[in-house]
Amino acid sequence: MSQDDKLTKEEKLRLIDQEINNLHDFCVKSGFTEEQIRSLSAPVARIADRGRRKTWLWRLLKVSLLVAAAVLCYSWDPAHRKVAIYGKLALMKVLPYWDWTYLYAEECLIDNPYYVQPPLLTAEDCEVCFDLRGVKRLRKVGHADMSDLLLDNVPLVVTDATQDWTELNQMSFDDFLKLFSTQKEFLTSGVCDFHCSLKKSLSTAHPSVLLSETQDRADWHAMWRNCEHDGVKLMRKFYGTRPYFLPPMVESQDSNWVFVSKGQNIKHFVPLPFEEHSVVWLAQVKGSILYRLEPDPICETTCKPIDVTLKPGETLVVPQDLWTVQLKNSKDSEPVVVVAATGTWD
Repeated sequence: MSQDDKLTKEEKLRLIDQEINNLHDFCVKSGFTEEQIRSLSAPVARIADRGRRKTWLWRLLKVSLLVAAAVLCYSWDPAHRKVAIYGKLALMKVLPYWDWTYLYAEECLIDNPYYVQPPLLTAEDCEVCFDLRGVKRLRKVGHADMSDLLLDNVPLVVTDATQDWTELNQMSFDDFLKLFSTQKEFLTSGVCDFHCSLKKSLSTAHPSVLLSETQDRADWHAMWRNCEHDGVKLMRKFYGTRPYFLPPMVESQDSNWVFVSKGQNIKHFVPLPFEEHSVVWLAQVKGSILYRLEPDPICETTCKPIDVTLKPGETLVVPQDLWTVQLKNSKDSEPVVVVAATGTWD
Protein backbone atom coordinates (compact mmCIF):
# COMPACT_ATOMS: atom_id res chain seq x y z
CA MET A 1 0.00 0.00 0.00
CA SER A 2 1.47 3.34 -1.07
CA GLN A 3 1.88 6.25 1.30
CA ASP A 4 -0.92 8.19 -0.51
CA ASP A 5 -3.40 5.37 0.12
CA LYS A 6 -2.98 5.84 3.87
CA LEU A 7 -4.07 9.48 3.70
CA THR A 8 -7.57 10.49 4.68
CA LYS A 9 -9.86 12.29 2.23
CA GLU A 10 -9.26 15.64 3.94
CA GLU A 11 -5.49 15.13 3.84
CA LYS A 12 -5.64 14.25 0.13
CA LEU A 13 -7.63 17.40 -0.62
CA ARG A 14 -5.16 19.53 1.33
CA LEU A 15 -2.29 17.90 -0.61
CA ILE A 16 -3.97 18.59 -4.00
CA ASP A 17 -4.68 22.18 -2.96
CA GLN A 18 -1.03 22.63 -1.96
CA GLU A 19 0.18 21.22 -5.30
CA ILE A 20 -2.11 23.59 -7.25
CA ASN A 21 -0.86 26.57 -5.26
CA ASN A 22 2.75 25.53 -5.84
CA LEU A 23 2.05 25.17 -9.58
CA HIS A 24 0.45 28.63 -9.69
CA ASP A 25 3.44 30.17 -7.90
CA PHE A 26 5.81 28.45 -10.33
CA CYS A 27 3.88 29.80 -13.35
CA VAL A 28 3.95 33.34 -11.93
CA LYS A 29 7.71 33.15 -11.28
CA SER A 30 8.23 31.82 -14.81
CA GLY A 31 6.64 34.98 -16.26
CA PHE A 32 3.21 33.65 -17.23
CA THR A 33 0.37 36.17 -17.11
CA GLU A 34 -2.90 35.46 -15.25
CA GLU A 35 -4.71 35.14 -18.57
CA GLN A 36 -2.19 32.56 -19.78
CA ILE A 37 -2.51 30.63 -16.51
CA ARG A 38 -6.31 30.56 -16.84
CA SER A 39 -6.01 29.38 -20.45
CA LEU A 40 -3.59 26.56 -19.55
CA SER A 41 -5.75 25.44 -16.59
CA ALA A 42 -9.04 25.53 -18.58
CA PRO A 43 -9.17 21.74 -19.26
CA VAL A 44 -8.77 20.99 -15.55
CA ALA A 45 -11.36 23.67 -14.64
CA ARG A 46 -13.87 22.16 -17.10
CA ILE A 47 -13.49 18.77 -15.46
CA ALA A 48 -14.06 20.35 -12.05
CA ASP A 49 -17.15 22.19 -13.35
CA ARG A 50 -18.56 18.96 -14.75
CA GLY A 51 -18.00 17.32 -11.39
CA ARG A 52 -19.81 20.12 -9.58
CA ARG A 53 -22.71 19.97 -12.04
CA LYS A 54 -22.98 16.22 -11.54
CA THR A 55 -23.04 16.71 -7.79
CA TRP A 56 -25.81 19.33 -7.97
CA LEU A 57 -27.82 17.28 -10.47
CA TRP A 58 -27.57 14.25 -8.20
CA ARG A 59 -28.74 16.34 -5.22
CA LEU A 60 -31.61 17.75 -7.30
CA LEU A 61 -32.62 14.23 -8.30
CA LYS A 62 -32.66 13.13 -4.64
CA VAL A 63 -34.80 16.12 -3.63
CA SER A 64 -37.16 15.50 -6.57
CA LEU A 65 -37.58 11.87 -5.57
CA LEU A 66 -38.30 12.88 -1.97
CA VAL A 67 -40.91 15.45 -3.13
CA ALA A 68 -42.48 12.90 -5.49
CA ALA A 69 -42.65 10.34 -2.67
CA ALA A 70 -44.27 12.92 -0.35
CA VAL A 71 -46.83 13.89 -2.99
CA LEU A 72 -47.59 10.22 -3.63
CA CYS A 73 -48.10 9.57 0.08
CA TYR A 74 -50.62 12.39 0.40
CA SER A 75 -52.41 12.04 -2.93
CA TRP A 76 -52.71 8.23 -3.12
CA ASP A 77 -55.19 7.21 -0.45
CA PRO A 78 -53.70 3.78 0.50
CA ALA A 79 -50.26 5.34 0.96
CA HIS A 80 -51.74 8.31 2.84
CA ARG A 81 -53.52 5.99 5.24
CA LYS A 82 -50.35 3.97 5.87
CA VAL A 83 -48.33 7.13 6.56
CA ALA A 84 -51.05 8.44 8.90
CA ILE A 85 -51.29 5.14 10.80
CA TYR A 86 -47.55 4.61 11.25
CA GLY A 87 -47.01 8.31 11.94
CA LYS A 88 -49.53 8.21 14.79
CA LEU A 89 -48.00 5.00 16.15
CA ALA A 90 -44.55 6.61 16.09
CA LEU A 91 -45.85 9.68 17.93
CA MET A 92 -47.49 7.47 20.55
CA LYS A 93 -44.18 5.64 21.07
CA VAL A 94 -42.36 8.95 21.50
CA LEU A 95 -44.95 10.40 23.92
CA PRO A 96 -43.52 8.79 27.12
CA TYR A 97 -40.16 10.43 26.39
CA TRP A 98 -41.31 13.75 24.91
CA ASP A 99 -44.72 15.38 25.39
CA TRP A 100 -45.37 16.85 21.94
CA THR A 101 -49.10 17.42 22.55
CA TYR A 102 -48.65 21.12 23.33
CA LEU A 103 -47.34 21.62 19.79
CA TYR A 104 -50.46 19.96 18.33
CA ALA A 105 -52.67 22.75 19.70
CA GLU A 106 -50.36 25.56 18.61
CA GLU A 107 -51.15 27.49 15.42
CA CYS A 108 -47.54 28.70 15.12
CA LEU A 109 -44.33 26.99 16.22
CA ILE A 110 -42.61 30.36 16.67
CA ASP A 111 -44.49 33.31 18.17
CA ASN A 112 -44.25 36.66 16.43
CA PRO A 113 -43.91 39.32 19.18
CA TYR A 114 -45.09 42.03 16.78
CA TYR A 115 -48.32 40.25 15.79
CA VAL A 116 -51.51 41.50 17.43
CA GLN A 117 -54.61 39.30 17.12
CA PRO A 118 -57.33 41.39 15.47
CA PRO A 119 -60.71 41.39 17.24
CA LEU A 120 -63.22 38.89 15.91
CA LEU A 121 -65.91 41.57 15.88
CA THR A 122 -65.95 45.28 15.22
CA ALA A 123 -68.68 47.89 15.48
CA GLU A 124 -69.08 47.63 11.71
CA ASP A 125 -69.90 43.91 12.00
CA CYS A 126 -72.75 44.78 14.39
CA GLU A 127 -74.51 46.80 11.70
CA VAL A 128 -75.96 43.59 10.27
CA CYS A 129 -78.54 43.77 13.08
CA PHE A 130 -80.13 46.87 11.54
CA ASP A 131 -81.68 44.66 8.85
CA LEU A 132 -82.51 41.66 11.05
CA ARG A 133 -86.22 41.05 11.62
CA GLY A 134 -86.17 37.78 13.47
CA VAL A 135 -84.74 34.58 11.99
CA LYS A 136 -85.55 33.60 8.41
CA ARG A 137 -86.71 30.09 7.59
CA LEU A 138 -85.24 28.78 4.36
CA ARG A 139 -85.20 25.50 2.45
CA LYS A 140 -82.97 24.19 -0.33
CA VAL A 141 -80.24 26.62 0.73
CA GLY A 142 -77.33 26.81 -1.71
CA HIS A 143 -73.72 26.91 -0.57
CA ALA A 144 -73.16 30.42 -1.96
CA ASP A 145 -76.15 31.85 -0.08
CA MET A 146 -75.18 30.04 3.12
CA SER A 147 -71.59 31.31 2.88
CA ASP A 148 -72.82 34.90 2.57
CA LEU A 149 -75.14 34.53 5.57
CA LEU A 150 -72.47 32.95 7.76
CA LEU A 151 -69.82 35.52 6.86
CA ASP A 152 -72.34 38.29 7.62
CA ASN A 153 -73.16 36.66 11.01
CA VAL A 154 -76.81 36.17 10.08
CA PRO A 155 -78.55 33.25 11.88
CA LEU A 156 -81.21 31.24 10.05
CA VAL A 157 -83.43 28.16 10.25
CA VAL A 158 -83.14 25.46 7.57
CA THR A 159 -86.47 23.64 7.33
CA ASP A 160 -85.47 20.63 5.20
CA ALA A 161 -82.09 19.59 6.63
CA THR A 162 -83.35 16.47 8.43
CA GLN A 163 -85.82 15.08 5.92
CA ASP A 164 -83.38 12.29 4.96
CA TRP A 165 -82.67 11.27 8.57
CA THR A 166 -85.19 8.46 8.23
CA GLU A 167 -83.97 6.16 11.00
CA LEU A 168 -83.51 8.95 13.53
CA ASN A 169 -86.84 10.57 12.71
CA GLN A 170 -88.74 7.31 13.19
CA MET A 171 -87.27 6.51 16.60
CA SER A 172 -89.23 7.13 19.77
CA PHE A 173 -87.62 9.07 22.61
CA ASP A 174 -86.93 5.86 24.58
CA ASP A 175 -85.54 4.12 21.48
CA PHE A 176 -83.11 7.01 21.02
CA LEU A 177 -81.89 6.75 24.63
CA LYS A 178 -81.66 2.98 24.25
CA LEU A 179 -78.97 3.45 21.60
CA PHE A 180 -76.55 4.67 24.24
CA SER A 181 -77.05 1.61 26.43
CA THR A 182 -77.03 -1.04 23.68
CA GLN A 183 -74.68 0.11 20.93
CA LYS A 184 -71.10 -0.96 21.63
CA GLU A 185 -69.59 2.20 20.15
CA PHE A 186 -71.59 4.39 22.54
CA LEU A 187 -71.05 2.12 25.54
CA THR A 188 -67.27 2.00 25.18
CA SER A 189 -66.81 5.66 24.25
CA GLY A 190 -66.52 8.28 26.94
CA VAL A 191 -68.35 11.58 26.63
CA CYS A 192 -67.31 15.13 27.42
CA ASP A 193 -69.16 18.04 29.03
CA PHE A 194 -71.90 15.83 30.47
CA HIS A 195 -74.63 17.90 32.16
CA CYS A 196 -77.82 16.49 33.69
CA SER A 197 -80.42 17.86 36.06
CA LEU A 198 -80.30 14.47 37.85
CA LYS A 199 -76.53 14.15 37.81
CA LYS A 200 -76.21 13.63 41.57
CA SER A 201 -78.61 10.68 41.51
CA LEU A 202 -77.08 8.94 38.48
CA SER A 203 -74.70 6.04 38.99
CA THR A 204 -72.31 7.43 36.40
CA ALA A 205 -71.99 10.56 34.27
CA HIS A 206 -72.70 8.77 31.01
CA PRO A 207 -75.80 8.69 28.76
CA SER A 208 -75.89 4.89 28.90
CA VAL A 209 -77.72 5.05 32.26
CA LEU A 210 -80.33 7.63 31.32
CA LEU A 211 -82.99 5.20 30.05
CA SER A 212 -82.84 2.86 33.07
CA GLU A 213 -82.32 5.46 35.81
CA THR A 214 -84.88 8.06 34.71
CA GLN A 215 -87.93 5.82 34.25
CA ASP A 216 -89.54 7.02 37.48
CA ARG A 217 -88.59 10.66 36.89
CA ALA A 218 -91.09 12.92 35.13
CA ASP A 219 -88.88 16.01 34.77
CA TRP A 220 -85.26 15.96 33.72
CA HIS A 221 -82.88 17.07 30.98
CA ALA A 222 -79.34 16.15 29.93
CA MET A 223 -76.71 17.26 27.47
CA TRP A 224 -73.32 15.86 26.44
CA ARG A 225 -70.69 15.94 23.73
CA ASN A 226 -69.62 12.79 21.90
CA CYS A 227 -65.88 13.42 21.76
CA GLU A 228 -64.33 9.98 21.21
CA HIS A 229 -63.95 8.64 17.69
CA ASP A 230 -66.25 5.60 17.82
CA GLY A 231 -69.11 7.49 19.47
CA VAL A 232 -68.80 10.44 17.09
CA LYS A 233 -68.69 8.15 14.06
CA LEU A 234 -71.79 6.18 15.09
CA MET A 235 -73.77 9.35 15.81
CA ARG A 236 -72.87 10.68 12.38
CA LYS A 237 -74.31 7.55 10.76
CA PHE A 238 -77.75 8.69 11.88
CA TYR A 239 -77.53 12.20 10.41
CA GLY A 240 -74.86 11.86 7.74
CA THR A 241 -71.30 13.08 8.00
CA ARG A 242 -72.20 16.57 6.84
CA PRO A 243 -75.52 18.43 6.54
CA TYR A 244 -76.18 19.42 2.94
CA PHE A 245 -76.36 23.16 3.68
CA LEU A 246 -72.82 23.51 5.06
CA PRO A 247 -70.59 25.16 2.41
CA PRO A 248 -67.12 23.74 1.63
CA MET A 249 -65.45 26.54 3.61
CA VAL A 250 -66.81 25.05 6.87
CA GLU A 251 -64.71 22.29 8.42
CA SER A 252 -66.77 20.13 10.77
CA GLN A 253 -65.27 19.48 14.19
CA ASP A 254 -64.53 15.95 15.38
CA SER A 255 -67.39 15.86 17.89
CA ASN A 256 -71.17 16.21 18.12
CA TRP A 257 -73.64 17.22 20.80
CA VAL A 258 -76.90 15.72 22.08
CA PHE A 259 -79.59 17.40 24.19
CA VAL A 260 -82.51 15.39 25.60
CA SER A 261 -85.33 16.52 27.83
CA LYS A 262 -88.47 14.95 29.29
CA GLY A 263 -91.15 17.10 30.90
CA GLN A 264 -88.51 19.40 32.38
CA ASN A 265 -89.67 22.95 32.85
CA ILE A 266 -86.52 25.02 32.33
CA LYS A 267 -87.69 28.31 33.80
CA HIS A 268 -84.69 30.39 32.69
CA PHE A 269 -82.66 30.35 29.51
CA VAL A 270 -79.66 28.03 29.88
CA PRO A 271 -76.44 28.87 27.96
CA LEU A 272 -75.23 25.96 25.86
CA PRO A 273 -71.53 25.12 26.38
CA PHE A 274 -70.49 24.83 22.75
CA GLU A 275 -66.84 25.17 21.85
CA GLU A 276 -65.86 28.58 20.48
CA HIS A 277 -65.83 27.89 16.76
CA SER A 278 -67.24 29.68 13.73
CA VAL A 279 -70.69 28.13 13.43
CA VAL A 280 -73.03 25.78 15.29
CA TRP A 281 -76.07 23.98 13.92
CA LEU A 282 -78.83 22.49 16.11
CA ALA A 283 -81.26 20.00 14.58
CA GLN A 284 -84.62 19.57 16.32
CA VAL A 285 -85.31 15.83 16.01
CA LYS A 286 -88.18 15.59 18.51
CA GLY A 287 -90.23 18.00 20.59
CA SER A 288 -89.99 21.76 20.56
CA ILE A 289 -87.46 24.16 22.09
CA LEU A 290 -87.32 27.92 22.48
CA TYR A 291 -83.85 29.22 21.67
CA ARG A 292 -82.47 32.63 22.49
CA LEU A 293 -79.57 34.09 20.53
CA GLU A 294 -77.58 36.55 22.64
CA PRO A 295 -75.34 39.05 20.80
CA ASP A 296 -71.71 39.58 21.73
CA PRO A 297 -71.22 42.40 24.29
CA ILE A 298 -69.47 44.46 21.61
CA CYS A 299 -72.78 44.59 19.73
CA GLU A 300 -75.22 44.82 22.65
CA THR A 301 -76.21 48.43 21.83
CA THR A 302 -76.93 47.57 18.19
CA CYS A 303 -78.15 43.97 18.37
CA LYS A 304 -80.95 42.65 20.57
CA PRO A 305 -81.56 39.07 21.71
CA ILE A 306 -83.51 37.00 19.21
CA ASP A 307 -85.96 34.27 20.27
CA VAL A 308 -86.80 31.45 17.89
CA THR A 309 -88.82 28.25 18.44
CA LEU A 310 -87.85 25.11 16.57
CA LYS A 311 -90.23 22.34 15.57
CA PRO A 312 -89.23 18.78 14.64
CA GLY A 313 -87.34 18.73 11.33
CA GLU A 314 -85.98 22.28 11.63
CA THR A 315 -82.31 23.17 12.06
CA LEU A 316 -81.01 26.38 13.61
CA VAL A 317 -77.71 27.62 12.13
CA VAL A 318 -75.86 30.20 14.24
CA PRO A 319 -72.60 32.06 13.42
CA GLN A 320 -70.74 31.98 16.74
CA ASP A 321 -68.62 35.10 16.28
CA LEU A 322 -71.64 37.32 16.98
CA TRP A 323 -74.15 35.06 18.74
CA THR A 324 -74.27 32.64 21.67
CA VAL A 325 -77.10 30.11 22.06
CA GLN A 326 -79.38 29.57 25.06
CA LEU A 327 -82.45 27.36 25.36
CA LYS A 328 -85.62 26.91 27.38
CA ASN A 329 -88.56 24.53 27.12
CA SER A 330 -92.00 24.28 28.69
CA LYS A 331 -93.23 21.59 31.04
CA ASP A 332 -96.00 20.45 28.72
CA SER A 333 -93.68 19.98 25.73
CA GLU A 334 -93.14 16.52 24.27
CA PRO A 335 -89.86 14.70 25.00
CA VAL A 336 -87.08 16.58 23.25
CA VAL A 337 -84.11 15.33 21.20
CA VAL A 338 -81.64 17.79 19.68
CA VAL A 339 -78.50 16.86 17.75
CA ALA A 340 -75.90 19.58 17.22
CA ALA A 341 -72.36 20.09 15.94
CA THR A 342 -69.89 22.90 15.39
CA GLY A 343 -67.66 23.90 12.51
CA THR A 344 -64.97 26.42 11.71
CA TRP A 345 -63.36 28.24 8.82
CA ASP A 346 -60.21 30.37 8.37
